[in-house]
Amino acid sequence: MTAPTHQMCGLSFGLATFLMWPKENLDWTELTIFFSLVLFGALLPDLDHPHSRLGRRIPILSYPLYWIFGHRTWTHSLFFVTIAGIVGWGIGAFWDWPIYLKIALAVGVLSHVIGDFFFDGGVPLFHPISKKKYRFIVTAKTKRPGSFSFSENLVLLFLILINVGMLSMYWKWWE
Repeated sequence: MTAPTHQMCGLSFGLATFLMWPKENLDWTELTIFFSLVLFGALLPDLDHPHSRLGRRIPILSYPLYWIFGHRTWTHSLFFVTIAGIVGWGIGAFWDWPIYLKIALAVGVLSHVIGDFFFDGGVPLFHPISKKKYRFIVTAKTKRPGSFSFSENLVLLFLILINVGMLSMYWKWWE
């Protein structure tokens, strides 16, 4: 999946997570922190690829991760989701954040892993215990650099519609 698809997938999961908590007083600072962490988490699993959006910005981490582990290995596993959850919870505990902020980073990482589950490359959910890659029965073709992928653009459009739908439902509830 390309970065826009990861970001839309992260936004979809973020909106769904955000909507689960009652908000008597909407705090725009917390909302900004939440979606920033979700979006960062959605990009984080591709840190192991030097040409990814995050990998290009942090090559000092990206290249060693790629050389040692390769792409779509442990950063696309439930193990990495757990690590992101522990890190997010620790940061959130330090700043005394509400629970939905503490899990925001893990929500973003999970959205990426689940998103890649629906693409042809699959994900090694149980890495490092098992290197077997899992994918959904019907998958979309991953867009390759310099190519056009109808299936990935269709997934992107679907995610955009989900986000618009969830936001419109939220604003109706808010009135």
